[in-house]
Amino acid sequence: MKIKNLTKFFLFVAVAVMSSCSSSSDDGNGGNGNGLNAITVSASSQYVDFGTEITFTVTTNKGDDVTSEAIILVDDQGITGNAFTATSTGQYNVTATYEDLTSAAVTVTVLPVIVSIEIRSANTVYNLGERIDFQVIALDNDGGETDVTGGSTVAIDGTESFSGASYVPGSAGTLDADATFNEFTSNIITVSVEDNASTPASYDQKALIEDYTGTWCGWCPRVSYGIELAQQATAKVAVVAVHSGDQMSNSYGNALIGAFNPGGSYPTAIVNRDVEWTYPEPNNIGQITTAASGTNSTGLSIVTARKGSNLSLMVNAGFGQNLSGAKLVVLLLENGLIYDQENYTSYYNGDDVLNNFVHDHVLRYAFTNPLGDAIPAGEMVAGNTYRMKYDFTMPTNIITNALRTEVVAMVVDSNNKIINVTKVNVGNNVDF
Repeated sequence: MKIKNLTKFFLFVAVAVMSSCSSSSDDGNGGNGNGLNAITVSASSQYVDFGTEITFTVTTNKGDDVTSEAIILVDDQGITGNAFTATSTGQYNVTATYEDLTSAAVTVTVLPVIVSIEIRSANTVYNLGERIDFQVIALDNDGGETDVTGGSTVAIDGTESFSGASYVPGSAGTLDADATFNEFTSNIITVSVEDNASTPASYDQKALIEDYTGTWCGWCPRVSYGIELAQQATAKVAVVAVHSGDQMSNSYGNALIGAFNPGGSYPTAIVNRDVEWTYPEPNNIGQITTAASGTNSTGLSIVTARKGSNLSLMVNAGFGQNLSGAKLVVLLLENGLIYDQENYTSYYNGDDVLNNFVHDHVLRYAFTNPLGDAIPAGEMVAGNTYRMKYDFTMPTNIITNALRTEVVAMVVDSNNKIINVTKVNVGNNVDF
């Protein structure tokens, strides 16, 4: 690694999280029966002057500090203790191990002396319903450029952006953006947002499976397995797991249970809020692929942006024909929740208890009434796109890992049946 003779450097740490876990379909490596299934390594500061010591902390998913018992590695070489001082410019990868768990890699970049920063965007004009991704670039005294977006604060019209460098405009107009990084303040750029995007006349039909389930329900893994097969068969299916009587149940799910599973039959899987998925579900994948075929005159797109636990999203419902009596439903789900699952089936090796089973698509929050908010009649006309923007800080008592969240949006008719639906992992976008 070439050493530059510079007087001052900054240390950039981009922190990511990786879980090590096992479920009934895993090979058994990682995690244990007491709920410990992931560790995270974090830094004392994101940016430090060159030559300044930085310390690392290792915590488990249960919140325990295990730094003193963990091994911290820089570029795969163990360090003494938990302190590290960079000796040259370049990039370093930092990981931690504890018992049989390994954290995500933390990328450490030592930068030359910064003399100024610039804020940039790919375009100067955007359409409403698009996300603006700003980039903050540090210019050094060697004439080099380094992306410092992750450590910068972006402001829109003088106010810190709720979702960081990725911004979802809520209305048409112009906006001024600038950024700060350490003691530096960028230039100001002006971006225009227009509401002139065309609305498609036709959209792919997608399908929804709502899985009414619980960790205590021994027959429910049959539906879980069927969902896995359905997702392999088509990408045009959204899944919402509605839990009852376990750690993942909530009031939003209770509202859906009252509407679609009032008899409390488990497992029950409802397709398009209309009909039950025919038993045995793994043998009837064709019911799902048929529901997710053809076209529709109504469709949806979703734009999301996230900074930490702050989530900004816009749901766009496009109408190729006039419609009446429709409602919009927007749900927030979480993936990768690990709890033991009772199993009376032959699926997943027929184990009586599926230890550390991975529960995906778990309903955690509803931005609308779970049965839908009415779409204004004047919005449901051919050639129009109805837009709703939501800004939400995901509380830790609801969302355990913001990196594993997804949004499902649907348009339903006056009888609560699906007209069309779509899904997206938070941080990504999905077009019509």
